[in-house]
Amino acid sequence: MLKGLLVLVALLSPAGPAAAADISVVYLGTNDCPYCQHWEARAKGELMAELRGSPVRYYEVKGETLRQPIVERHYPDDLKWLARKLGPSRGVPRFILLVDGQIAWSVFGTNDYERIFLPALRQAMARHNDRAGSGTTGWGTIPSYNTEGV
Repeated sequence: MLKGLLVLVALLSPAGPAAAADISVVYLGTNDCPYCQHWEARAKGELMAELRGSPVRYYEVKGETLRQPIVERHYPDDLKWLARKLGPSRGVPRFILLVDGQIAWSVFGTNDYERIFLPALRQAMARHNDRAGSGTTGWGTIPSYNTEGV
C-alpha cells in the first residue's frame, strides 16, 4: 500500500513545464516458454505496430530457459536498476510498464497482458499525448497502479 502511494506521489510530481511522461514497456520471456512463444507470434506484432511513431520505448529481456531465473545480466544497461528492484524473475511472460522511471504495472501471463497491461499502456500513452499537447504537467485522475509483488 505504501509502495503504491509512493508511486502515486512520484507520478503526481511535476517534472517541469510541459513535461511529458517517459514511458517504457519491458517484456520478460524465454525461448522455451510456450506462452511467450504464443504472445510473440500473435500479439507482439500488434504491440509494435501500436508503439510505432510513439515515444514509448520497448525492451525485450530474454532469459536462457524457464529452468533458470532472469537476472541482472540479462537486462540492458539502462534497466539494471529494474533487475535489482525485481530480483531474480522466473514468471514469464511478464510485462512491465514504466512511467517516469517507476513501475506502474507488472503483470504475468497473456491473459493479464490483454486484460490489464494493454489498457494501462493505452491510458498512459493517452495521458502522455494530453500532457505533451496541452503544455500541462498534471496527470488529473490517476489510475490505481499495481505495484504489489514487484
